[in-house]
Amino acid sequence: MGSGCIGMEHSLITETIKKHLLTKKECVDITEDTFLITFNESIDFLTGQFVMVSVGSHGLTRKPFTIGKFGGDLAISVKIIGDGSKYIVETDTPLEVVGPLGNPFIPPSSNGVAIVAPSCIAEGIHLTEHFDIPLHVCSKTPLKREFAEAVSNDKIELHIGDDGYLQLLAKLKYEKHDWVFITGSKMMEKIGIKALADVPGKVVYVSYNEYMGCGIGACKSCAVITKDGVKHVCGDGPIFRGDEICFQD
Repeated sequence: MGSGCIGMEHSLITETIKKHLLTKKECVDITEDTFLITFNESIDFLTGQFVMVSVGSHGLTRKPFTIGKFGGDLAISVKIIGDGSKYIVETDTPLEVVGPLGNPFIPPSSNGVAIVAPSCIAEGIHLTEHFDIPLHVCSKTPLKREFAEAVSNDKIELHIGDDGYLQLLAKLKYEKHDWVFITGSKMMEKIGIKALADVPGKVVYVSYNEYMGCGIGACKSCAVITKDGVKHVCGDGPIFRGDEICFQD
């Protein structure tokens, strides 16, 4: 494992990769196009891992989603961006998933904070509960009132719009956290890394929940250029240190 994945070791993955059939317990609106799905079944997983979800006849490959928990139930959050993700949200058919996959997130200390987009809120809620850290949810559009009320507590803050995200990053520069975990779009992660790059003693981690063709390292479609060379999201991630990523402008 290269230094781009400090704190994450293959040897810590204890769950055998398996196929599961998951039935939906609830599908909750987060925003106009993003949903949180909970399941009746449970999967043993480690924080930061993901599953590959089948899209039935709506695509040739499964889609990756980081796993979390909501109200004690296994959960994923899904933004509709095409036929595959729309199928996952709308179908009543049990979903075939493969996982858990990827390396877990082992933070360097207990003094951290997480920032997530609505599309990653299942992972974010699990992070804040598992590590007892603050969670900032940054959304371009307002969250649905019912969902916002359901997740509202003293550990979770909501920030709306690009200005809200930038103001949060400016504030975090002066807060004494050892690390910041960011997951959402690539642009959101890139902005966060650059904004906090020069803050002494603060490490930024990003979870690259991007397109993966297989999720097990066979297709090599999820390459990330790092200071240590080419890494792959499925095998080396999905979590990387921000200061190890070489952005391609």
